[in-house]
Amino acid sequence: MGIPLHSQIRKKIKNGFNALLLFFFPTRAKHEIIPSENIRRILVIRINYRIGNILFTTPLLRALEQRFPEASMDILIGARYPSSLLKGFSTVQNVFDFPRRLLKNPIHLFRYIRQLRKPYYDLVINLNAGSASDRGATFLARGTYKLGFNTQGDWSPSTHVVNSPNGLVHEALKPLDLMKAFGNLPTEFPQKMDISLSEQEKAVGLEELKKRLTEQGYIWGSKSKVIGMFRDARFEKKISNEWWHEWYTQMKQLNPNAVFVDILSPDVPKKLTEELYSLLESNLRNLGAILSQMDAFICGDTGPMHLASASGVPTIALFKATAPTLYGTLGDNDYSLTLSGTTPQFIASEVTEHIATLPLKG
Repeated sequence: MGIPLHSQIRKKIKNGFNALLLFFFPTRAKHEIIPSENIRRILVIRINYRIGNILFTTPLLRALEQRFPEASMDILIGARYPSSLLKGFSTVQNVFDFPRRLLKNPIHLFRYIRQLRKPYYDLVINLNAGSASDRGATFLARGTYKLGFNTQGDWSPSTHVVNSPNGLVHEALKPLDLMKAFGNLPTEFPQKMDISLSEQEKAVGLEELKKRLTEQGYIWGSKSKVIGMFRDARFEKKISNEWWHEWYTQMKQLNPNAVFVDILSPDVPKKLTEELYSLLESNLRNLGAILSQMDAFICGDTGPMHLASASGVPTIALFKATAPTLYGTLGDNDYSLTLSGTTPQFIASEVTEHIATLPLKG
């Protein structure tokens, strides 16, 4: 399935509007080091509505936390539901969302703009200079320094810019290049996604996992590995249920003692087969805590894939249409596989070999 027509139309409208704004507001940003001694309040802007893209901000948030440990951070994202994923950072005070419905209600939009302009920040960071929404928020936010990538056609009033990284760089690691504006190298900071689950959250996640599986008849305490799986994805990244059936059949043969848990969602309301255990959790941070206590997690290129990796569970990512180099997982025990030219049986064998190298939880 390709990109929907309404998305294509919306993109063309944004491009035209962007060209008009560029004519009136050309950027005059500098390629200079930002004086950082007095940076105490930071606003990070990434108005996006997908789980994966929000999790891609976490390496930079960790870098900012290390670079400015005494500063407080506010974050502006798209939807409200992933906001809990960013609240594990000690320096994050507020996570604001920008609902799409605001564009249809001028009165509420005006109130929202007033709220955005009320605080004054020492530093405003735009993570995506190609986004009209992010540019607009950067334009409206008040701050001493406004930092972003040097992008052709950028009309946002950046005071400082950094060149985009050269070559193929993972989407979650690209924002780290913005740390060059403070005299740092991107490699000085963690190179993986992380939602900063506390030990208490992990303990609660373990108890919740035990409870959910015990309610379905599983006897906790065996040495079986608990393996999560998620079958949904967007558009051409989605893997068919027929493929999953063949893969699961082979996995059960290769791992007869493993416990497989089908992670459900509003788009995946039913288990693949009746014999599978299942789990449904709408709170993303709680889901991350539960996933962190599994031995492994397998899914396609989708938000839960990045959530699992950012939660610390060894994640095996199955890529059908996108490149692992740009969108794969980054955890130490993660593993990315490309489906093109393979069979479900081959992938099951590869996954089994990888899982065999992983330590048993507990």
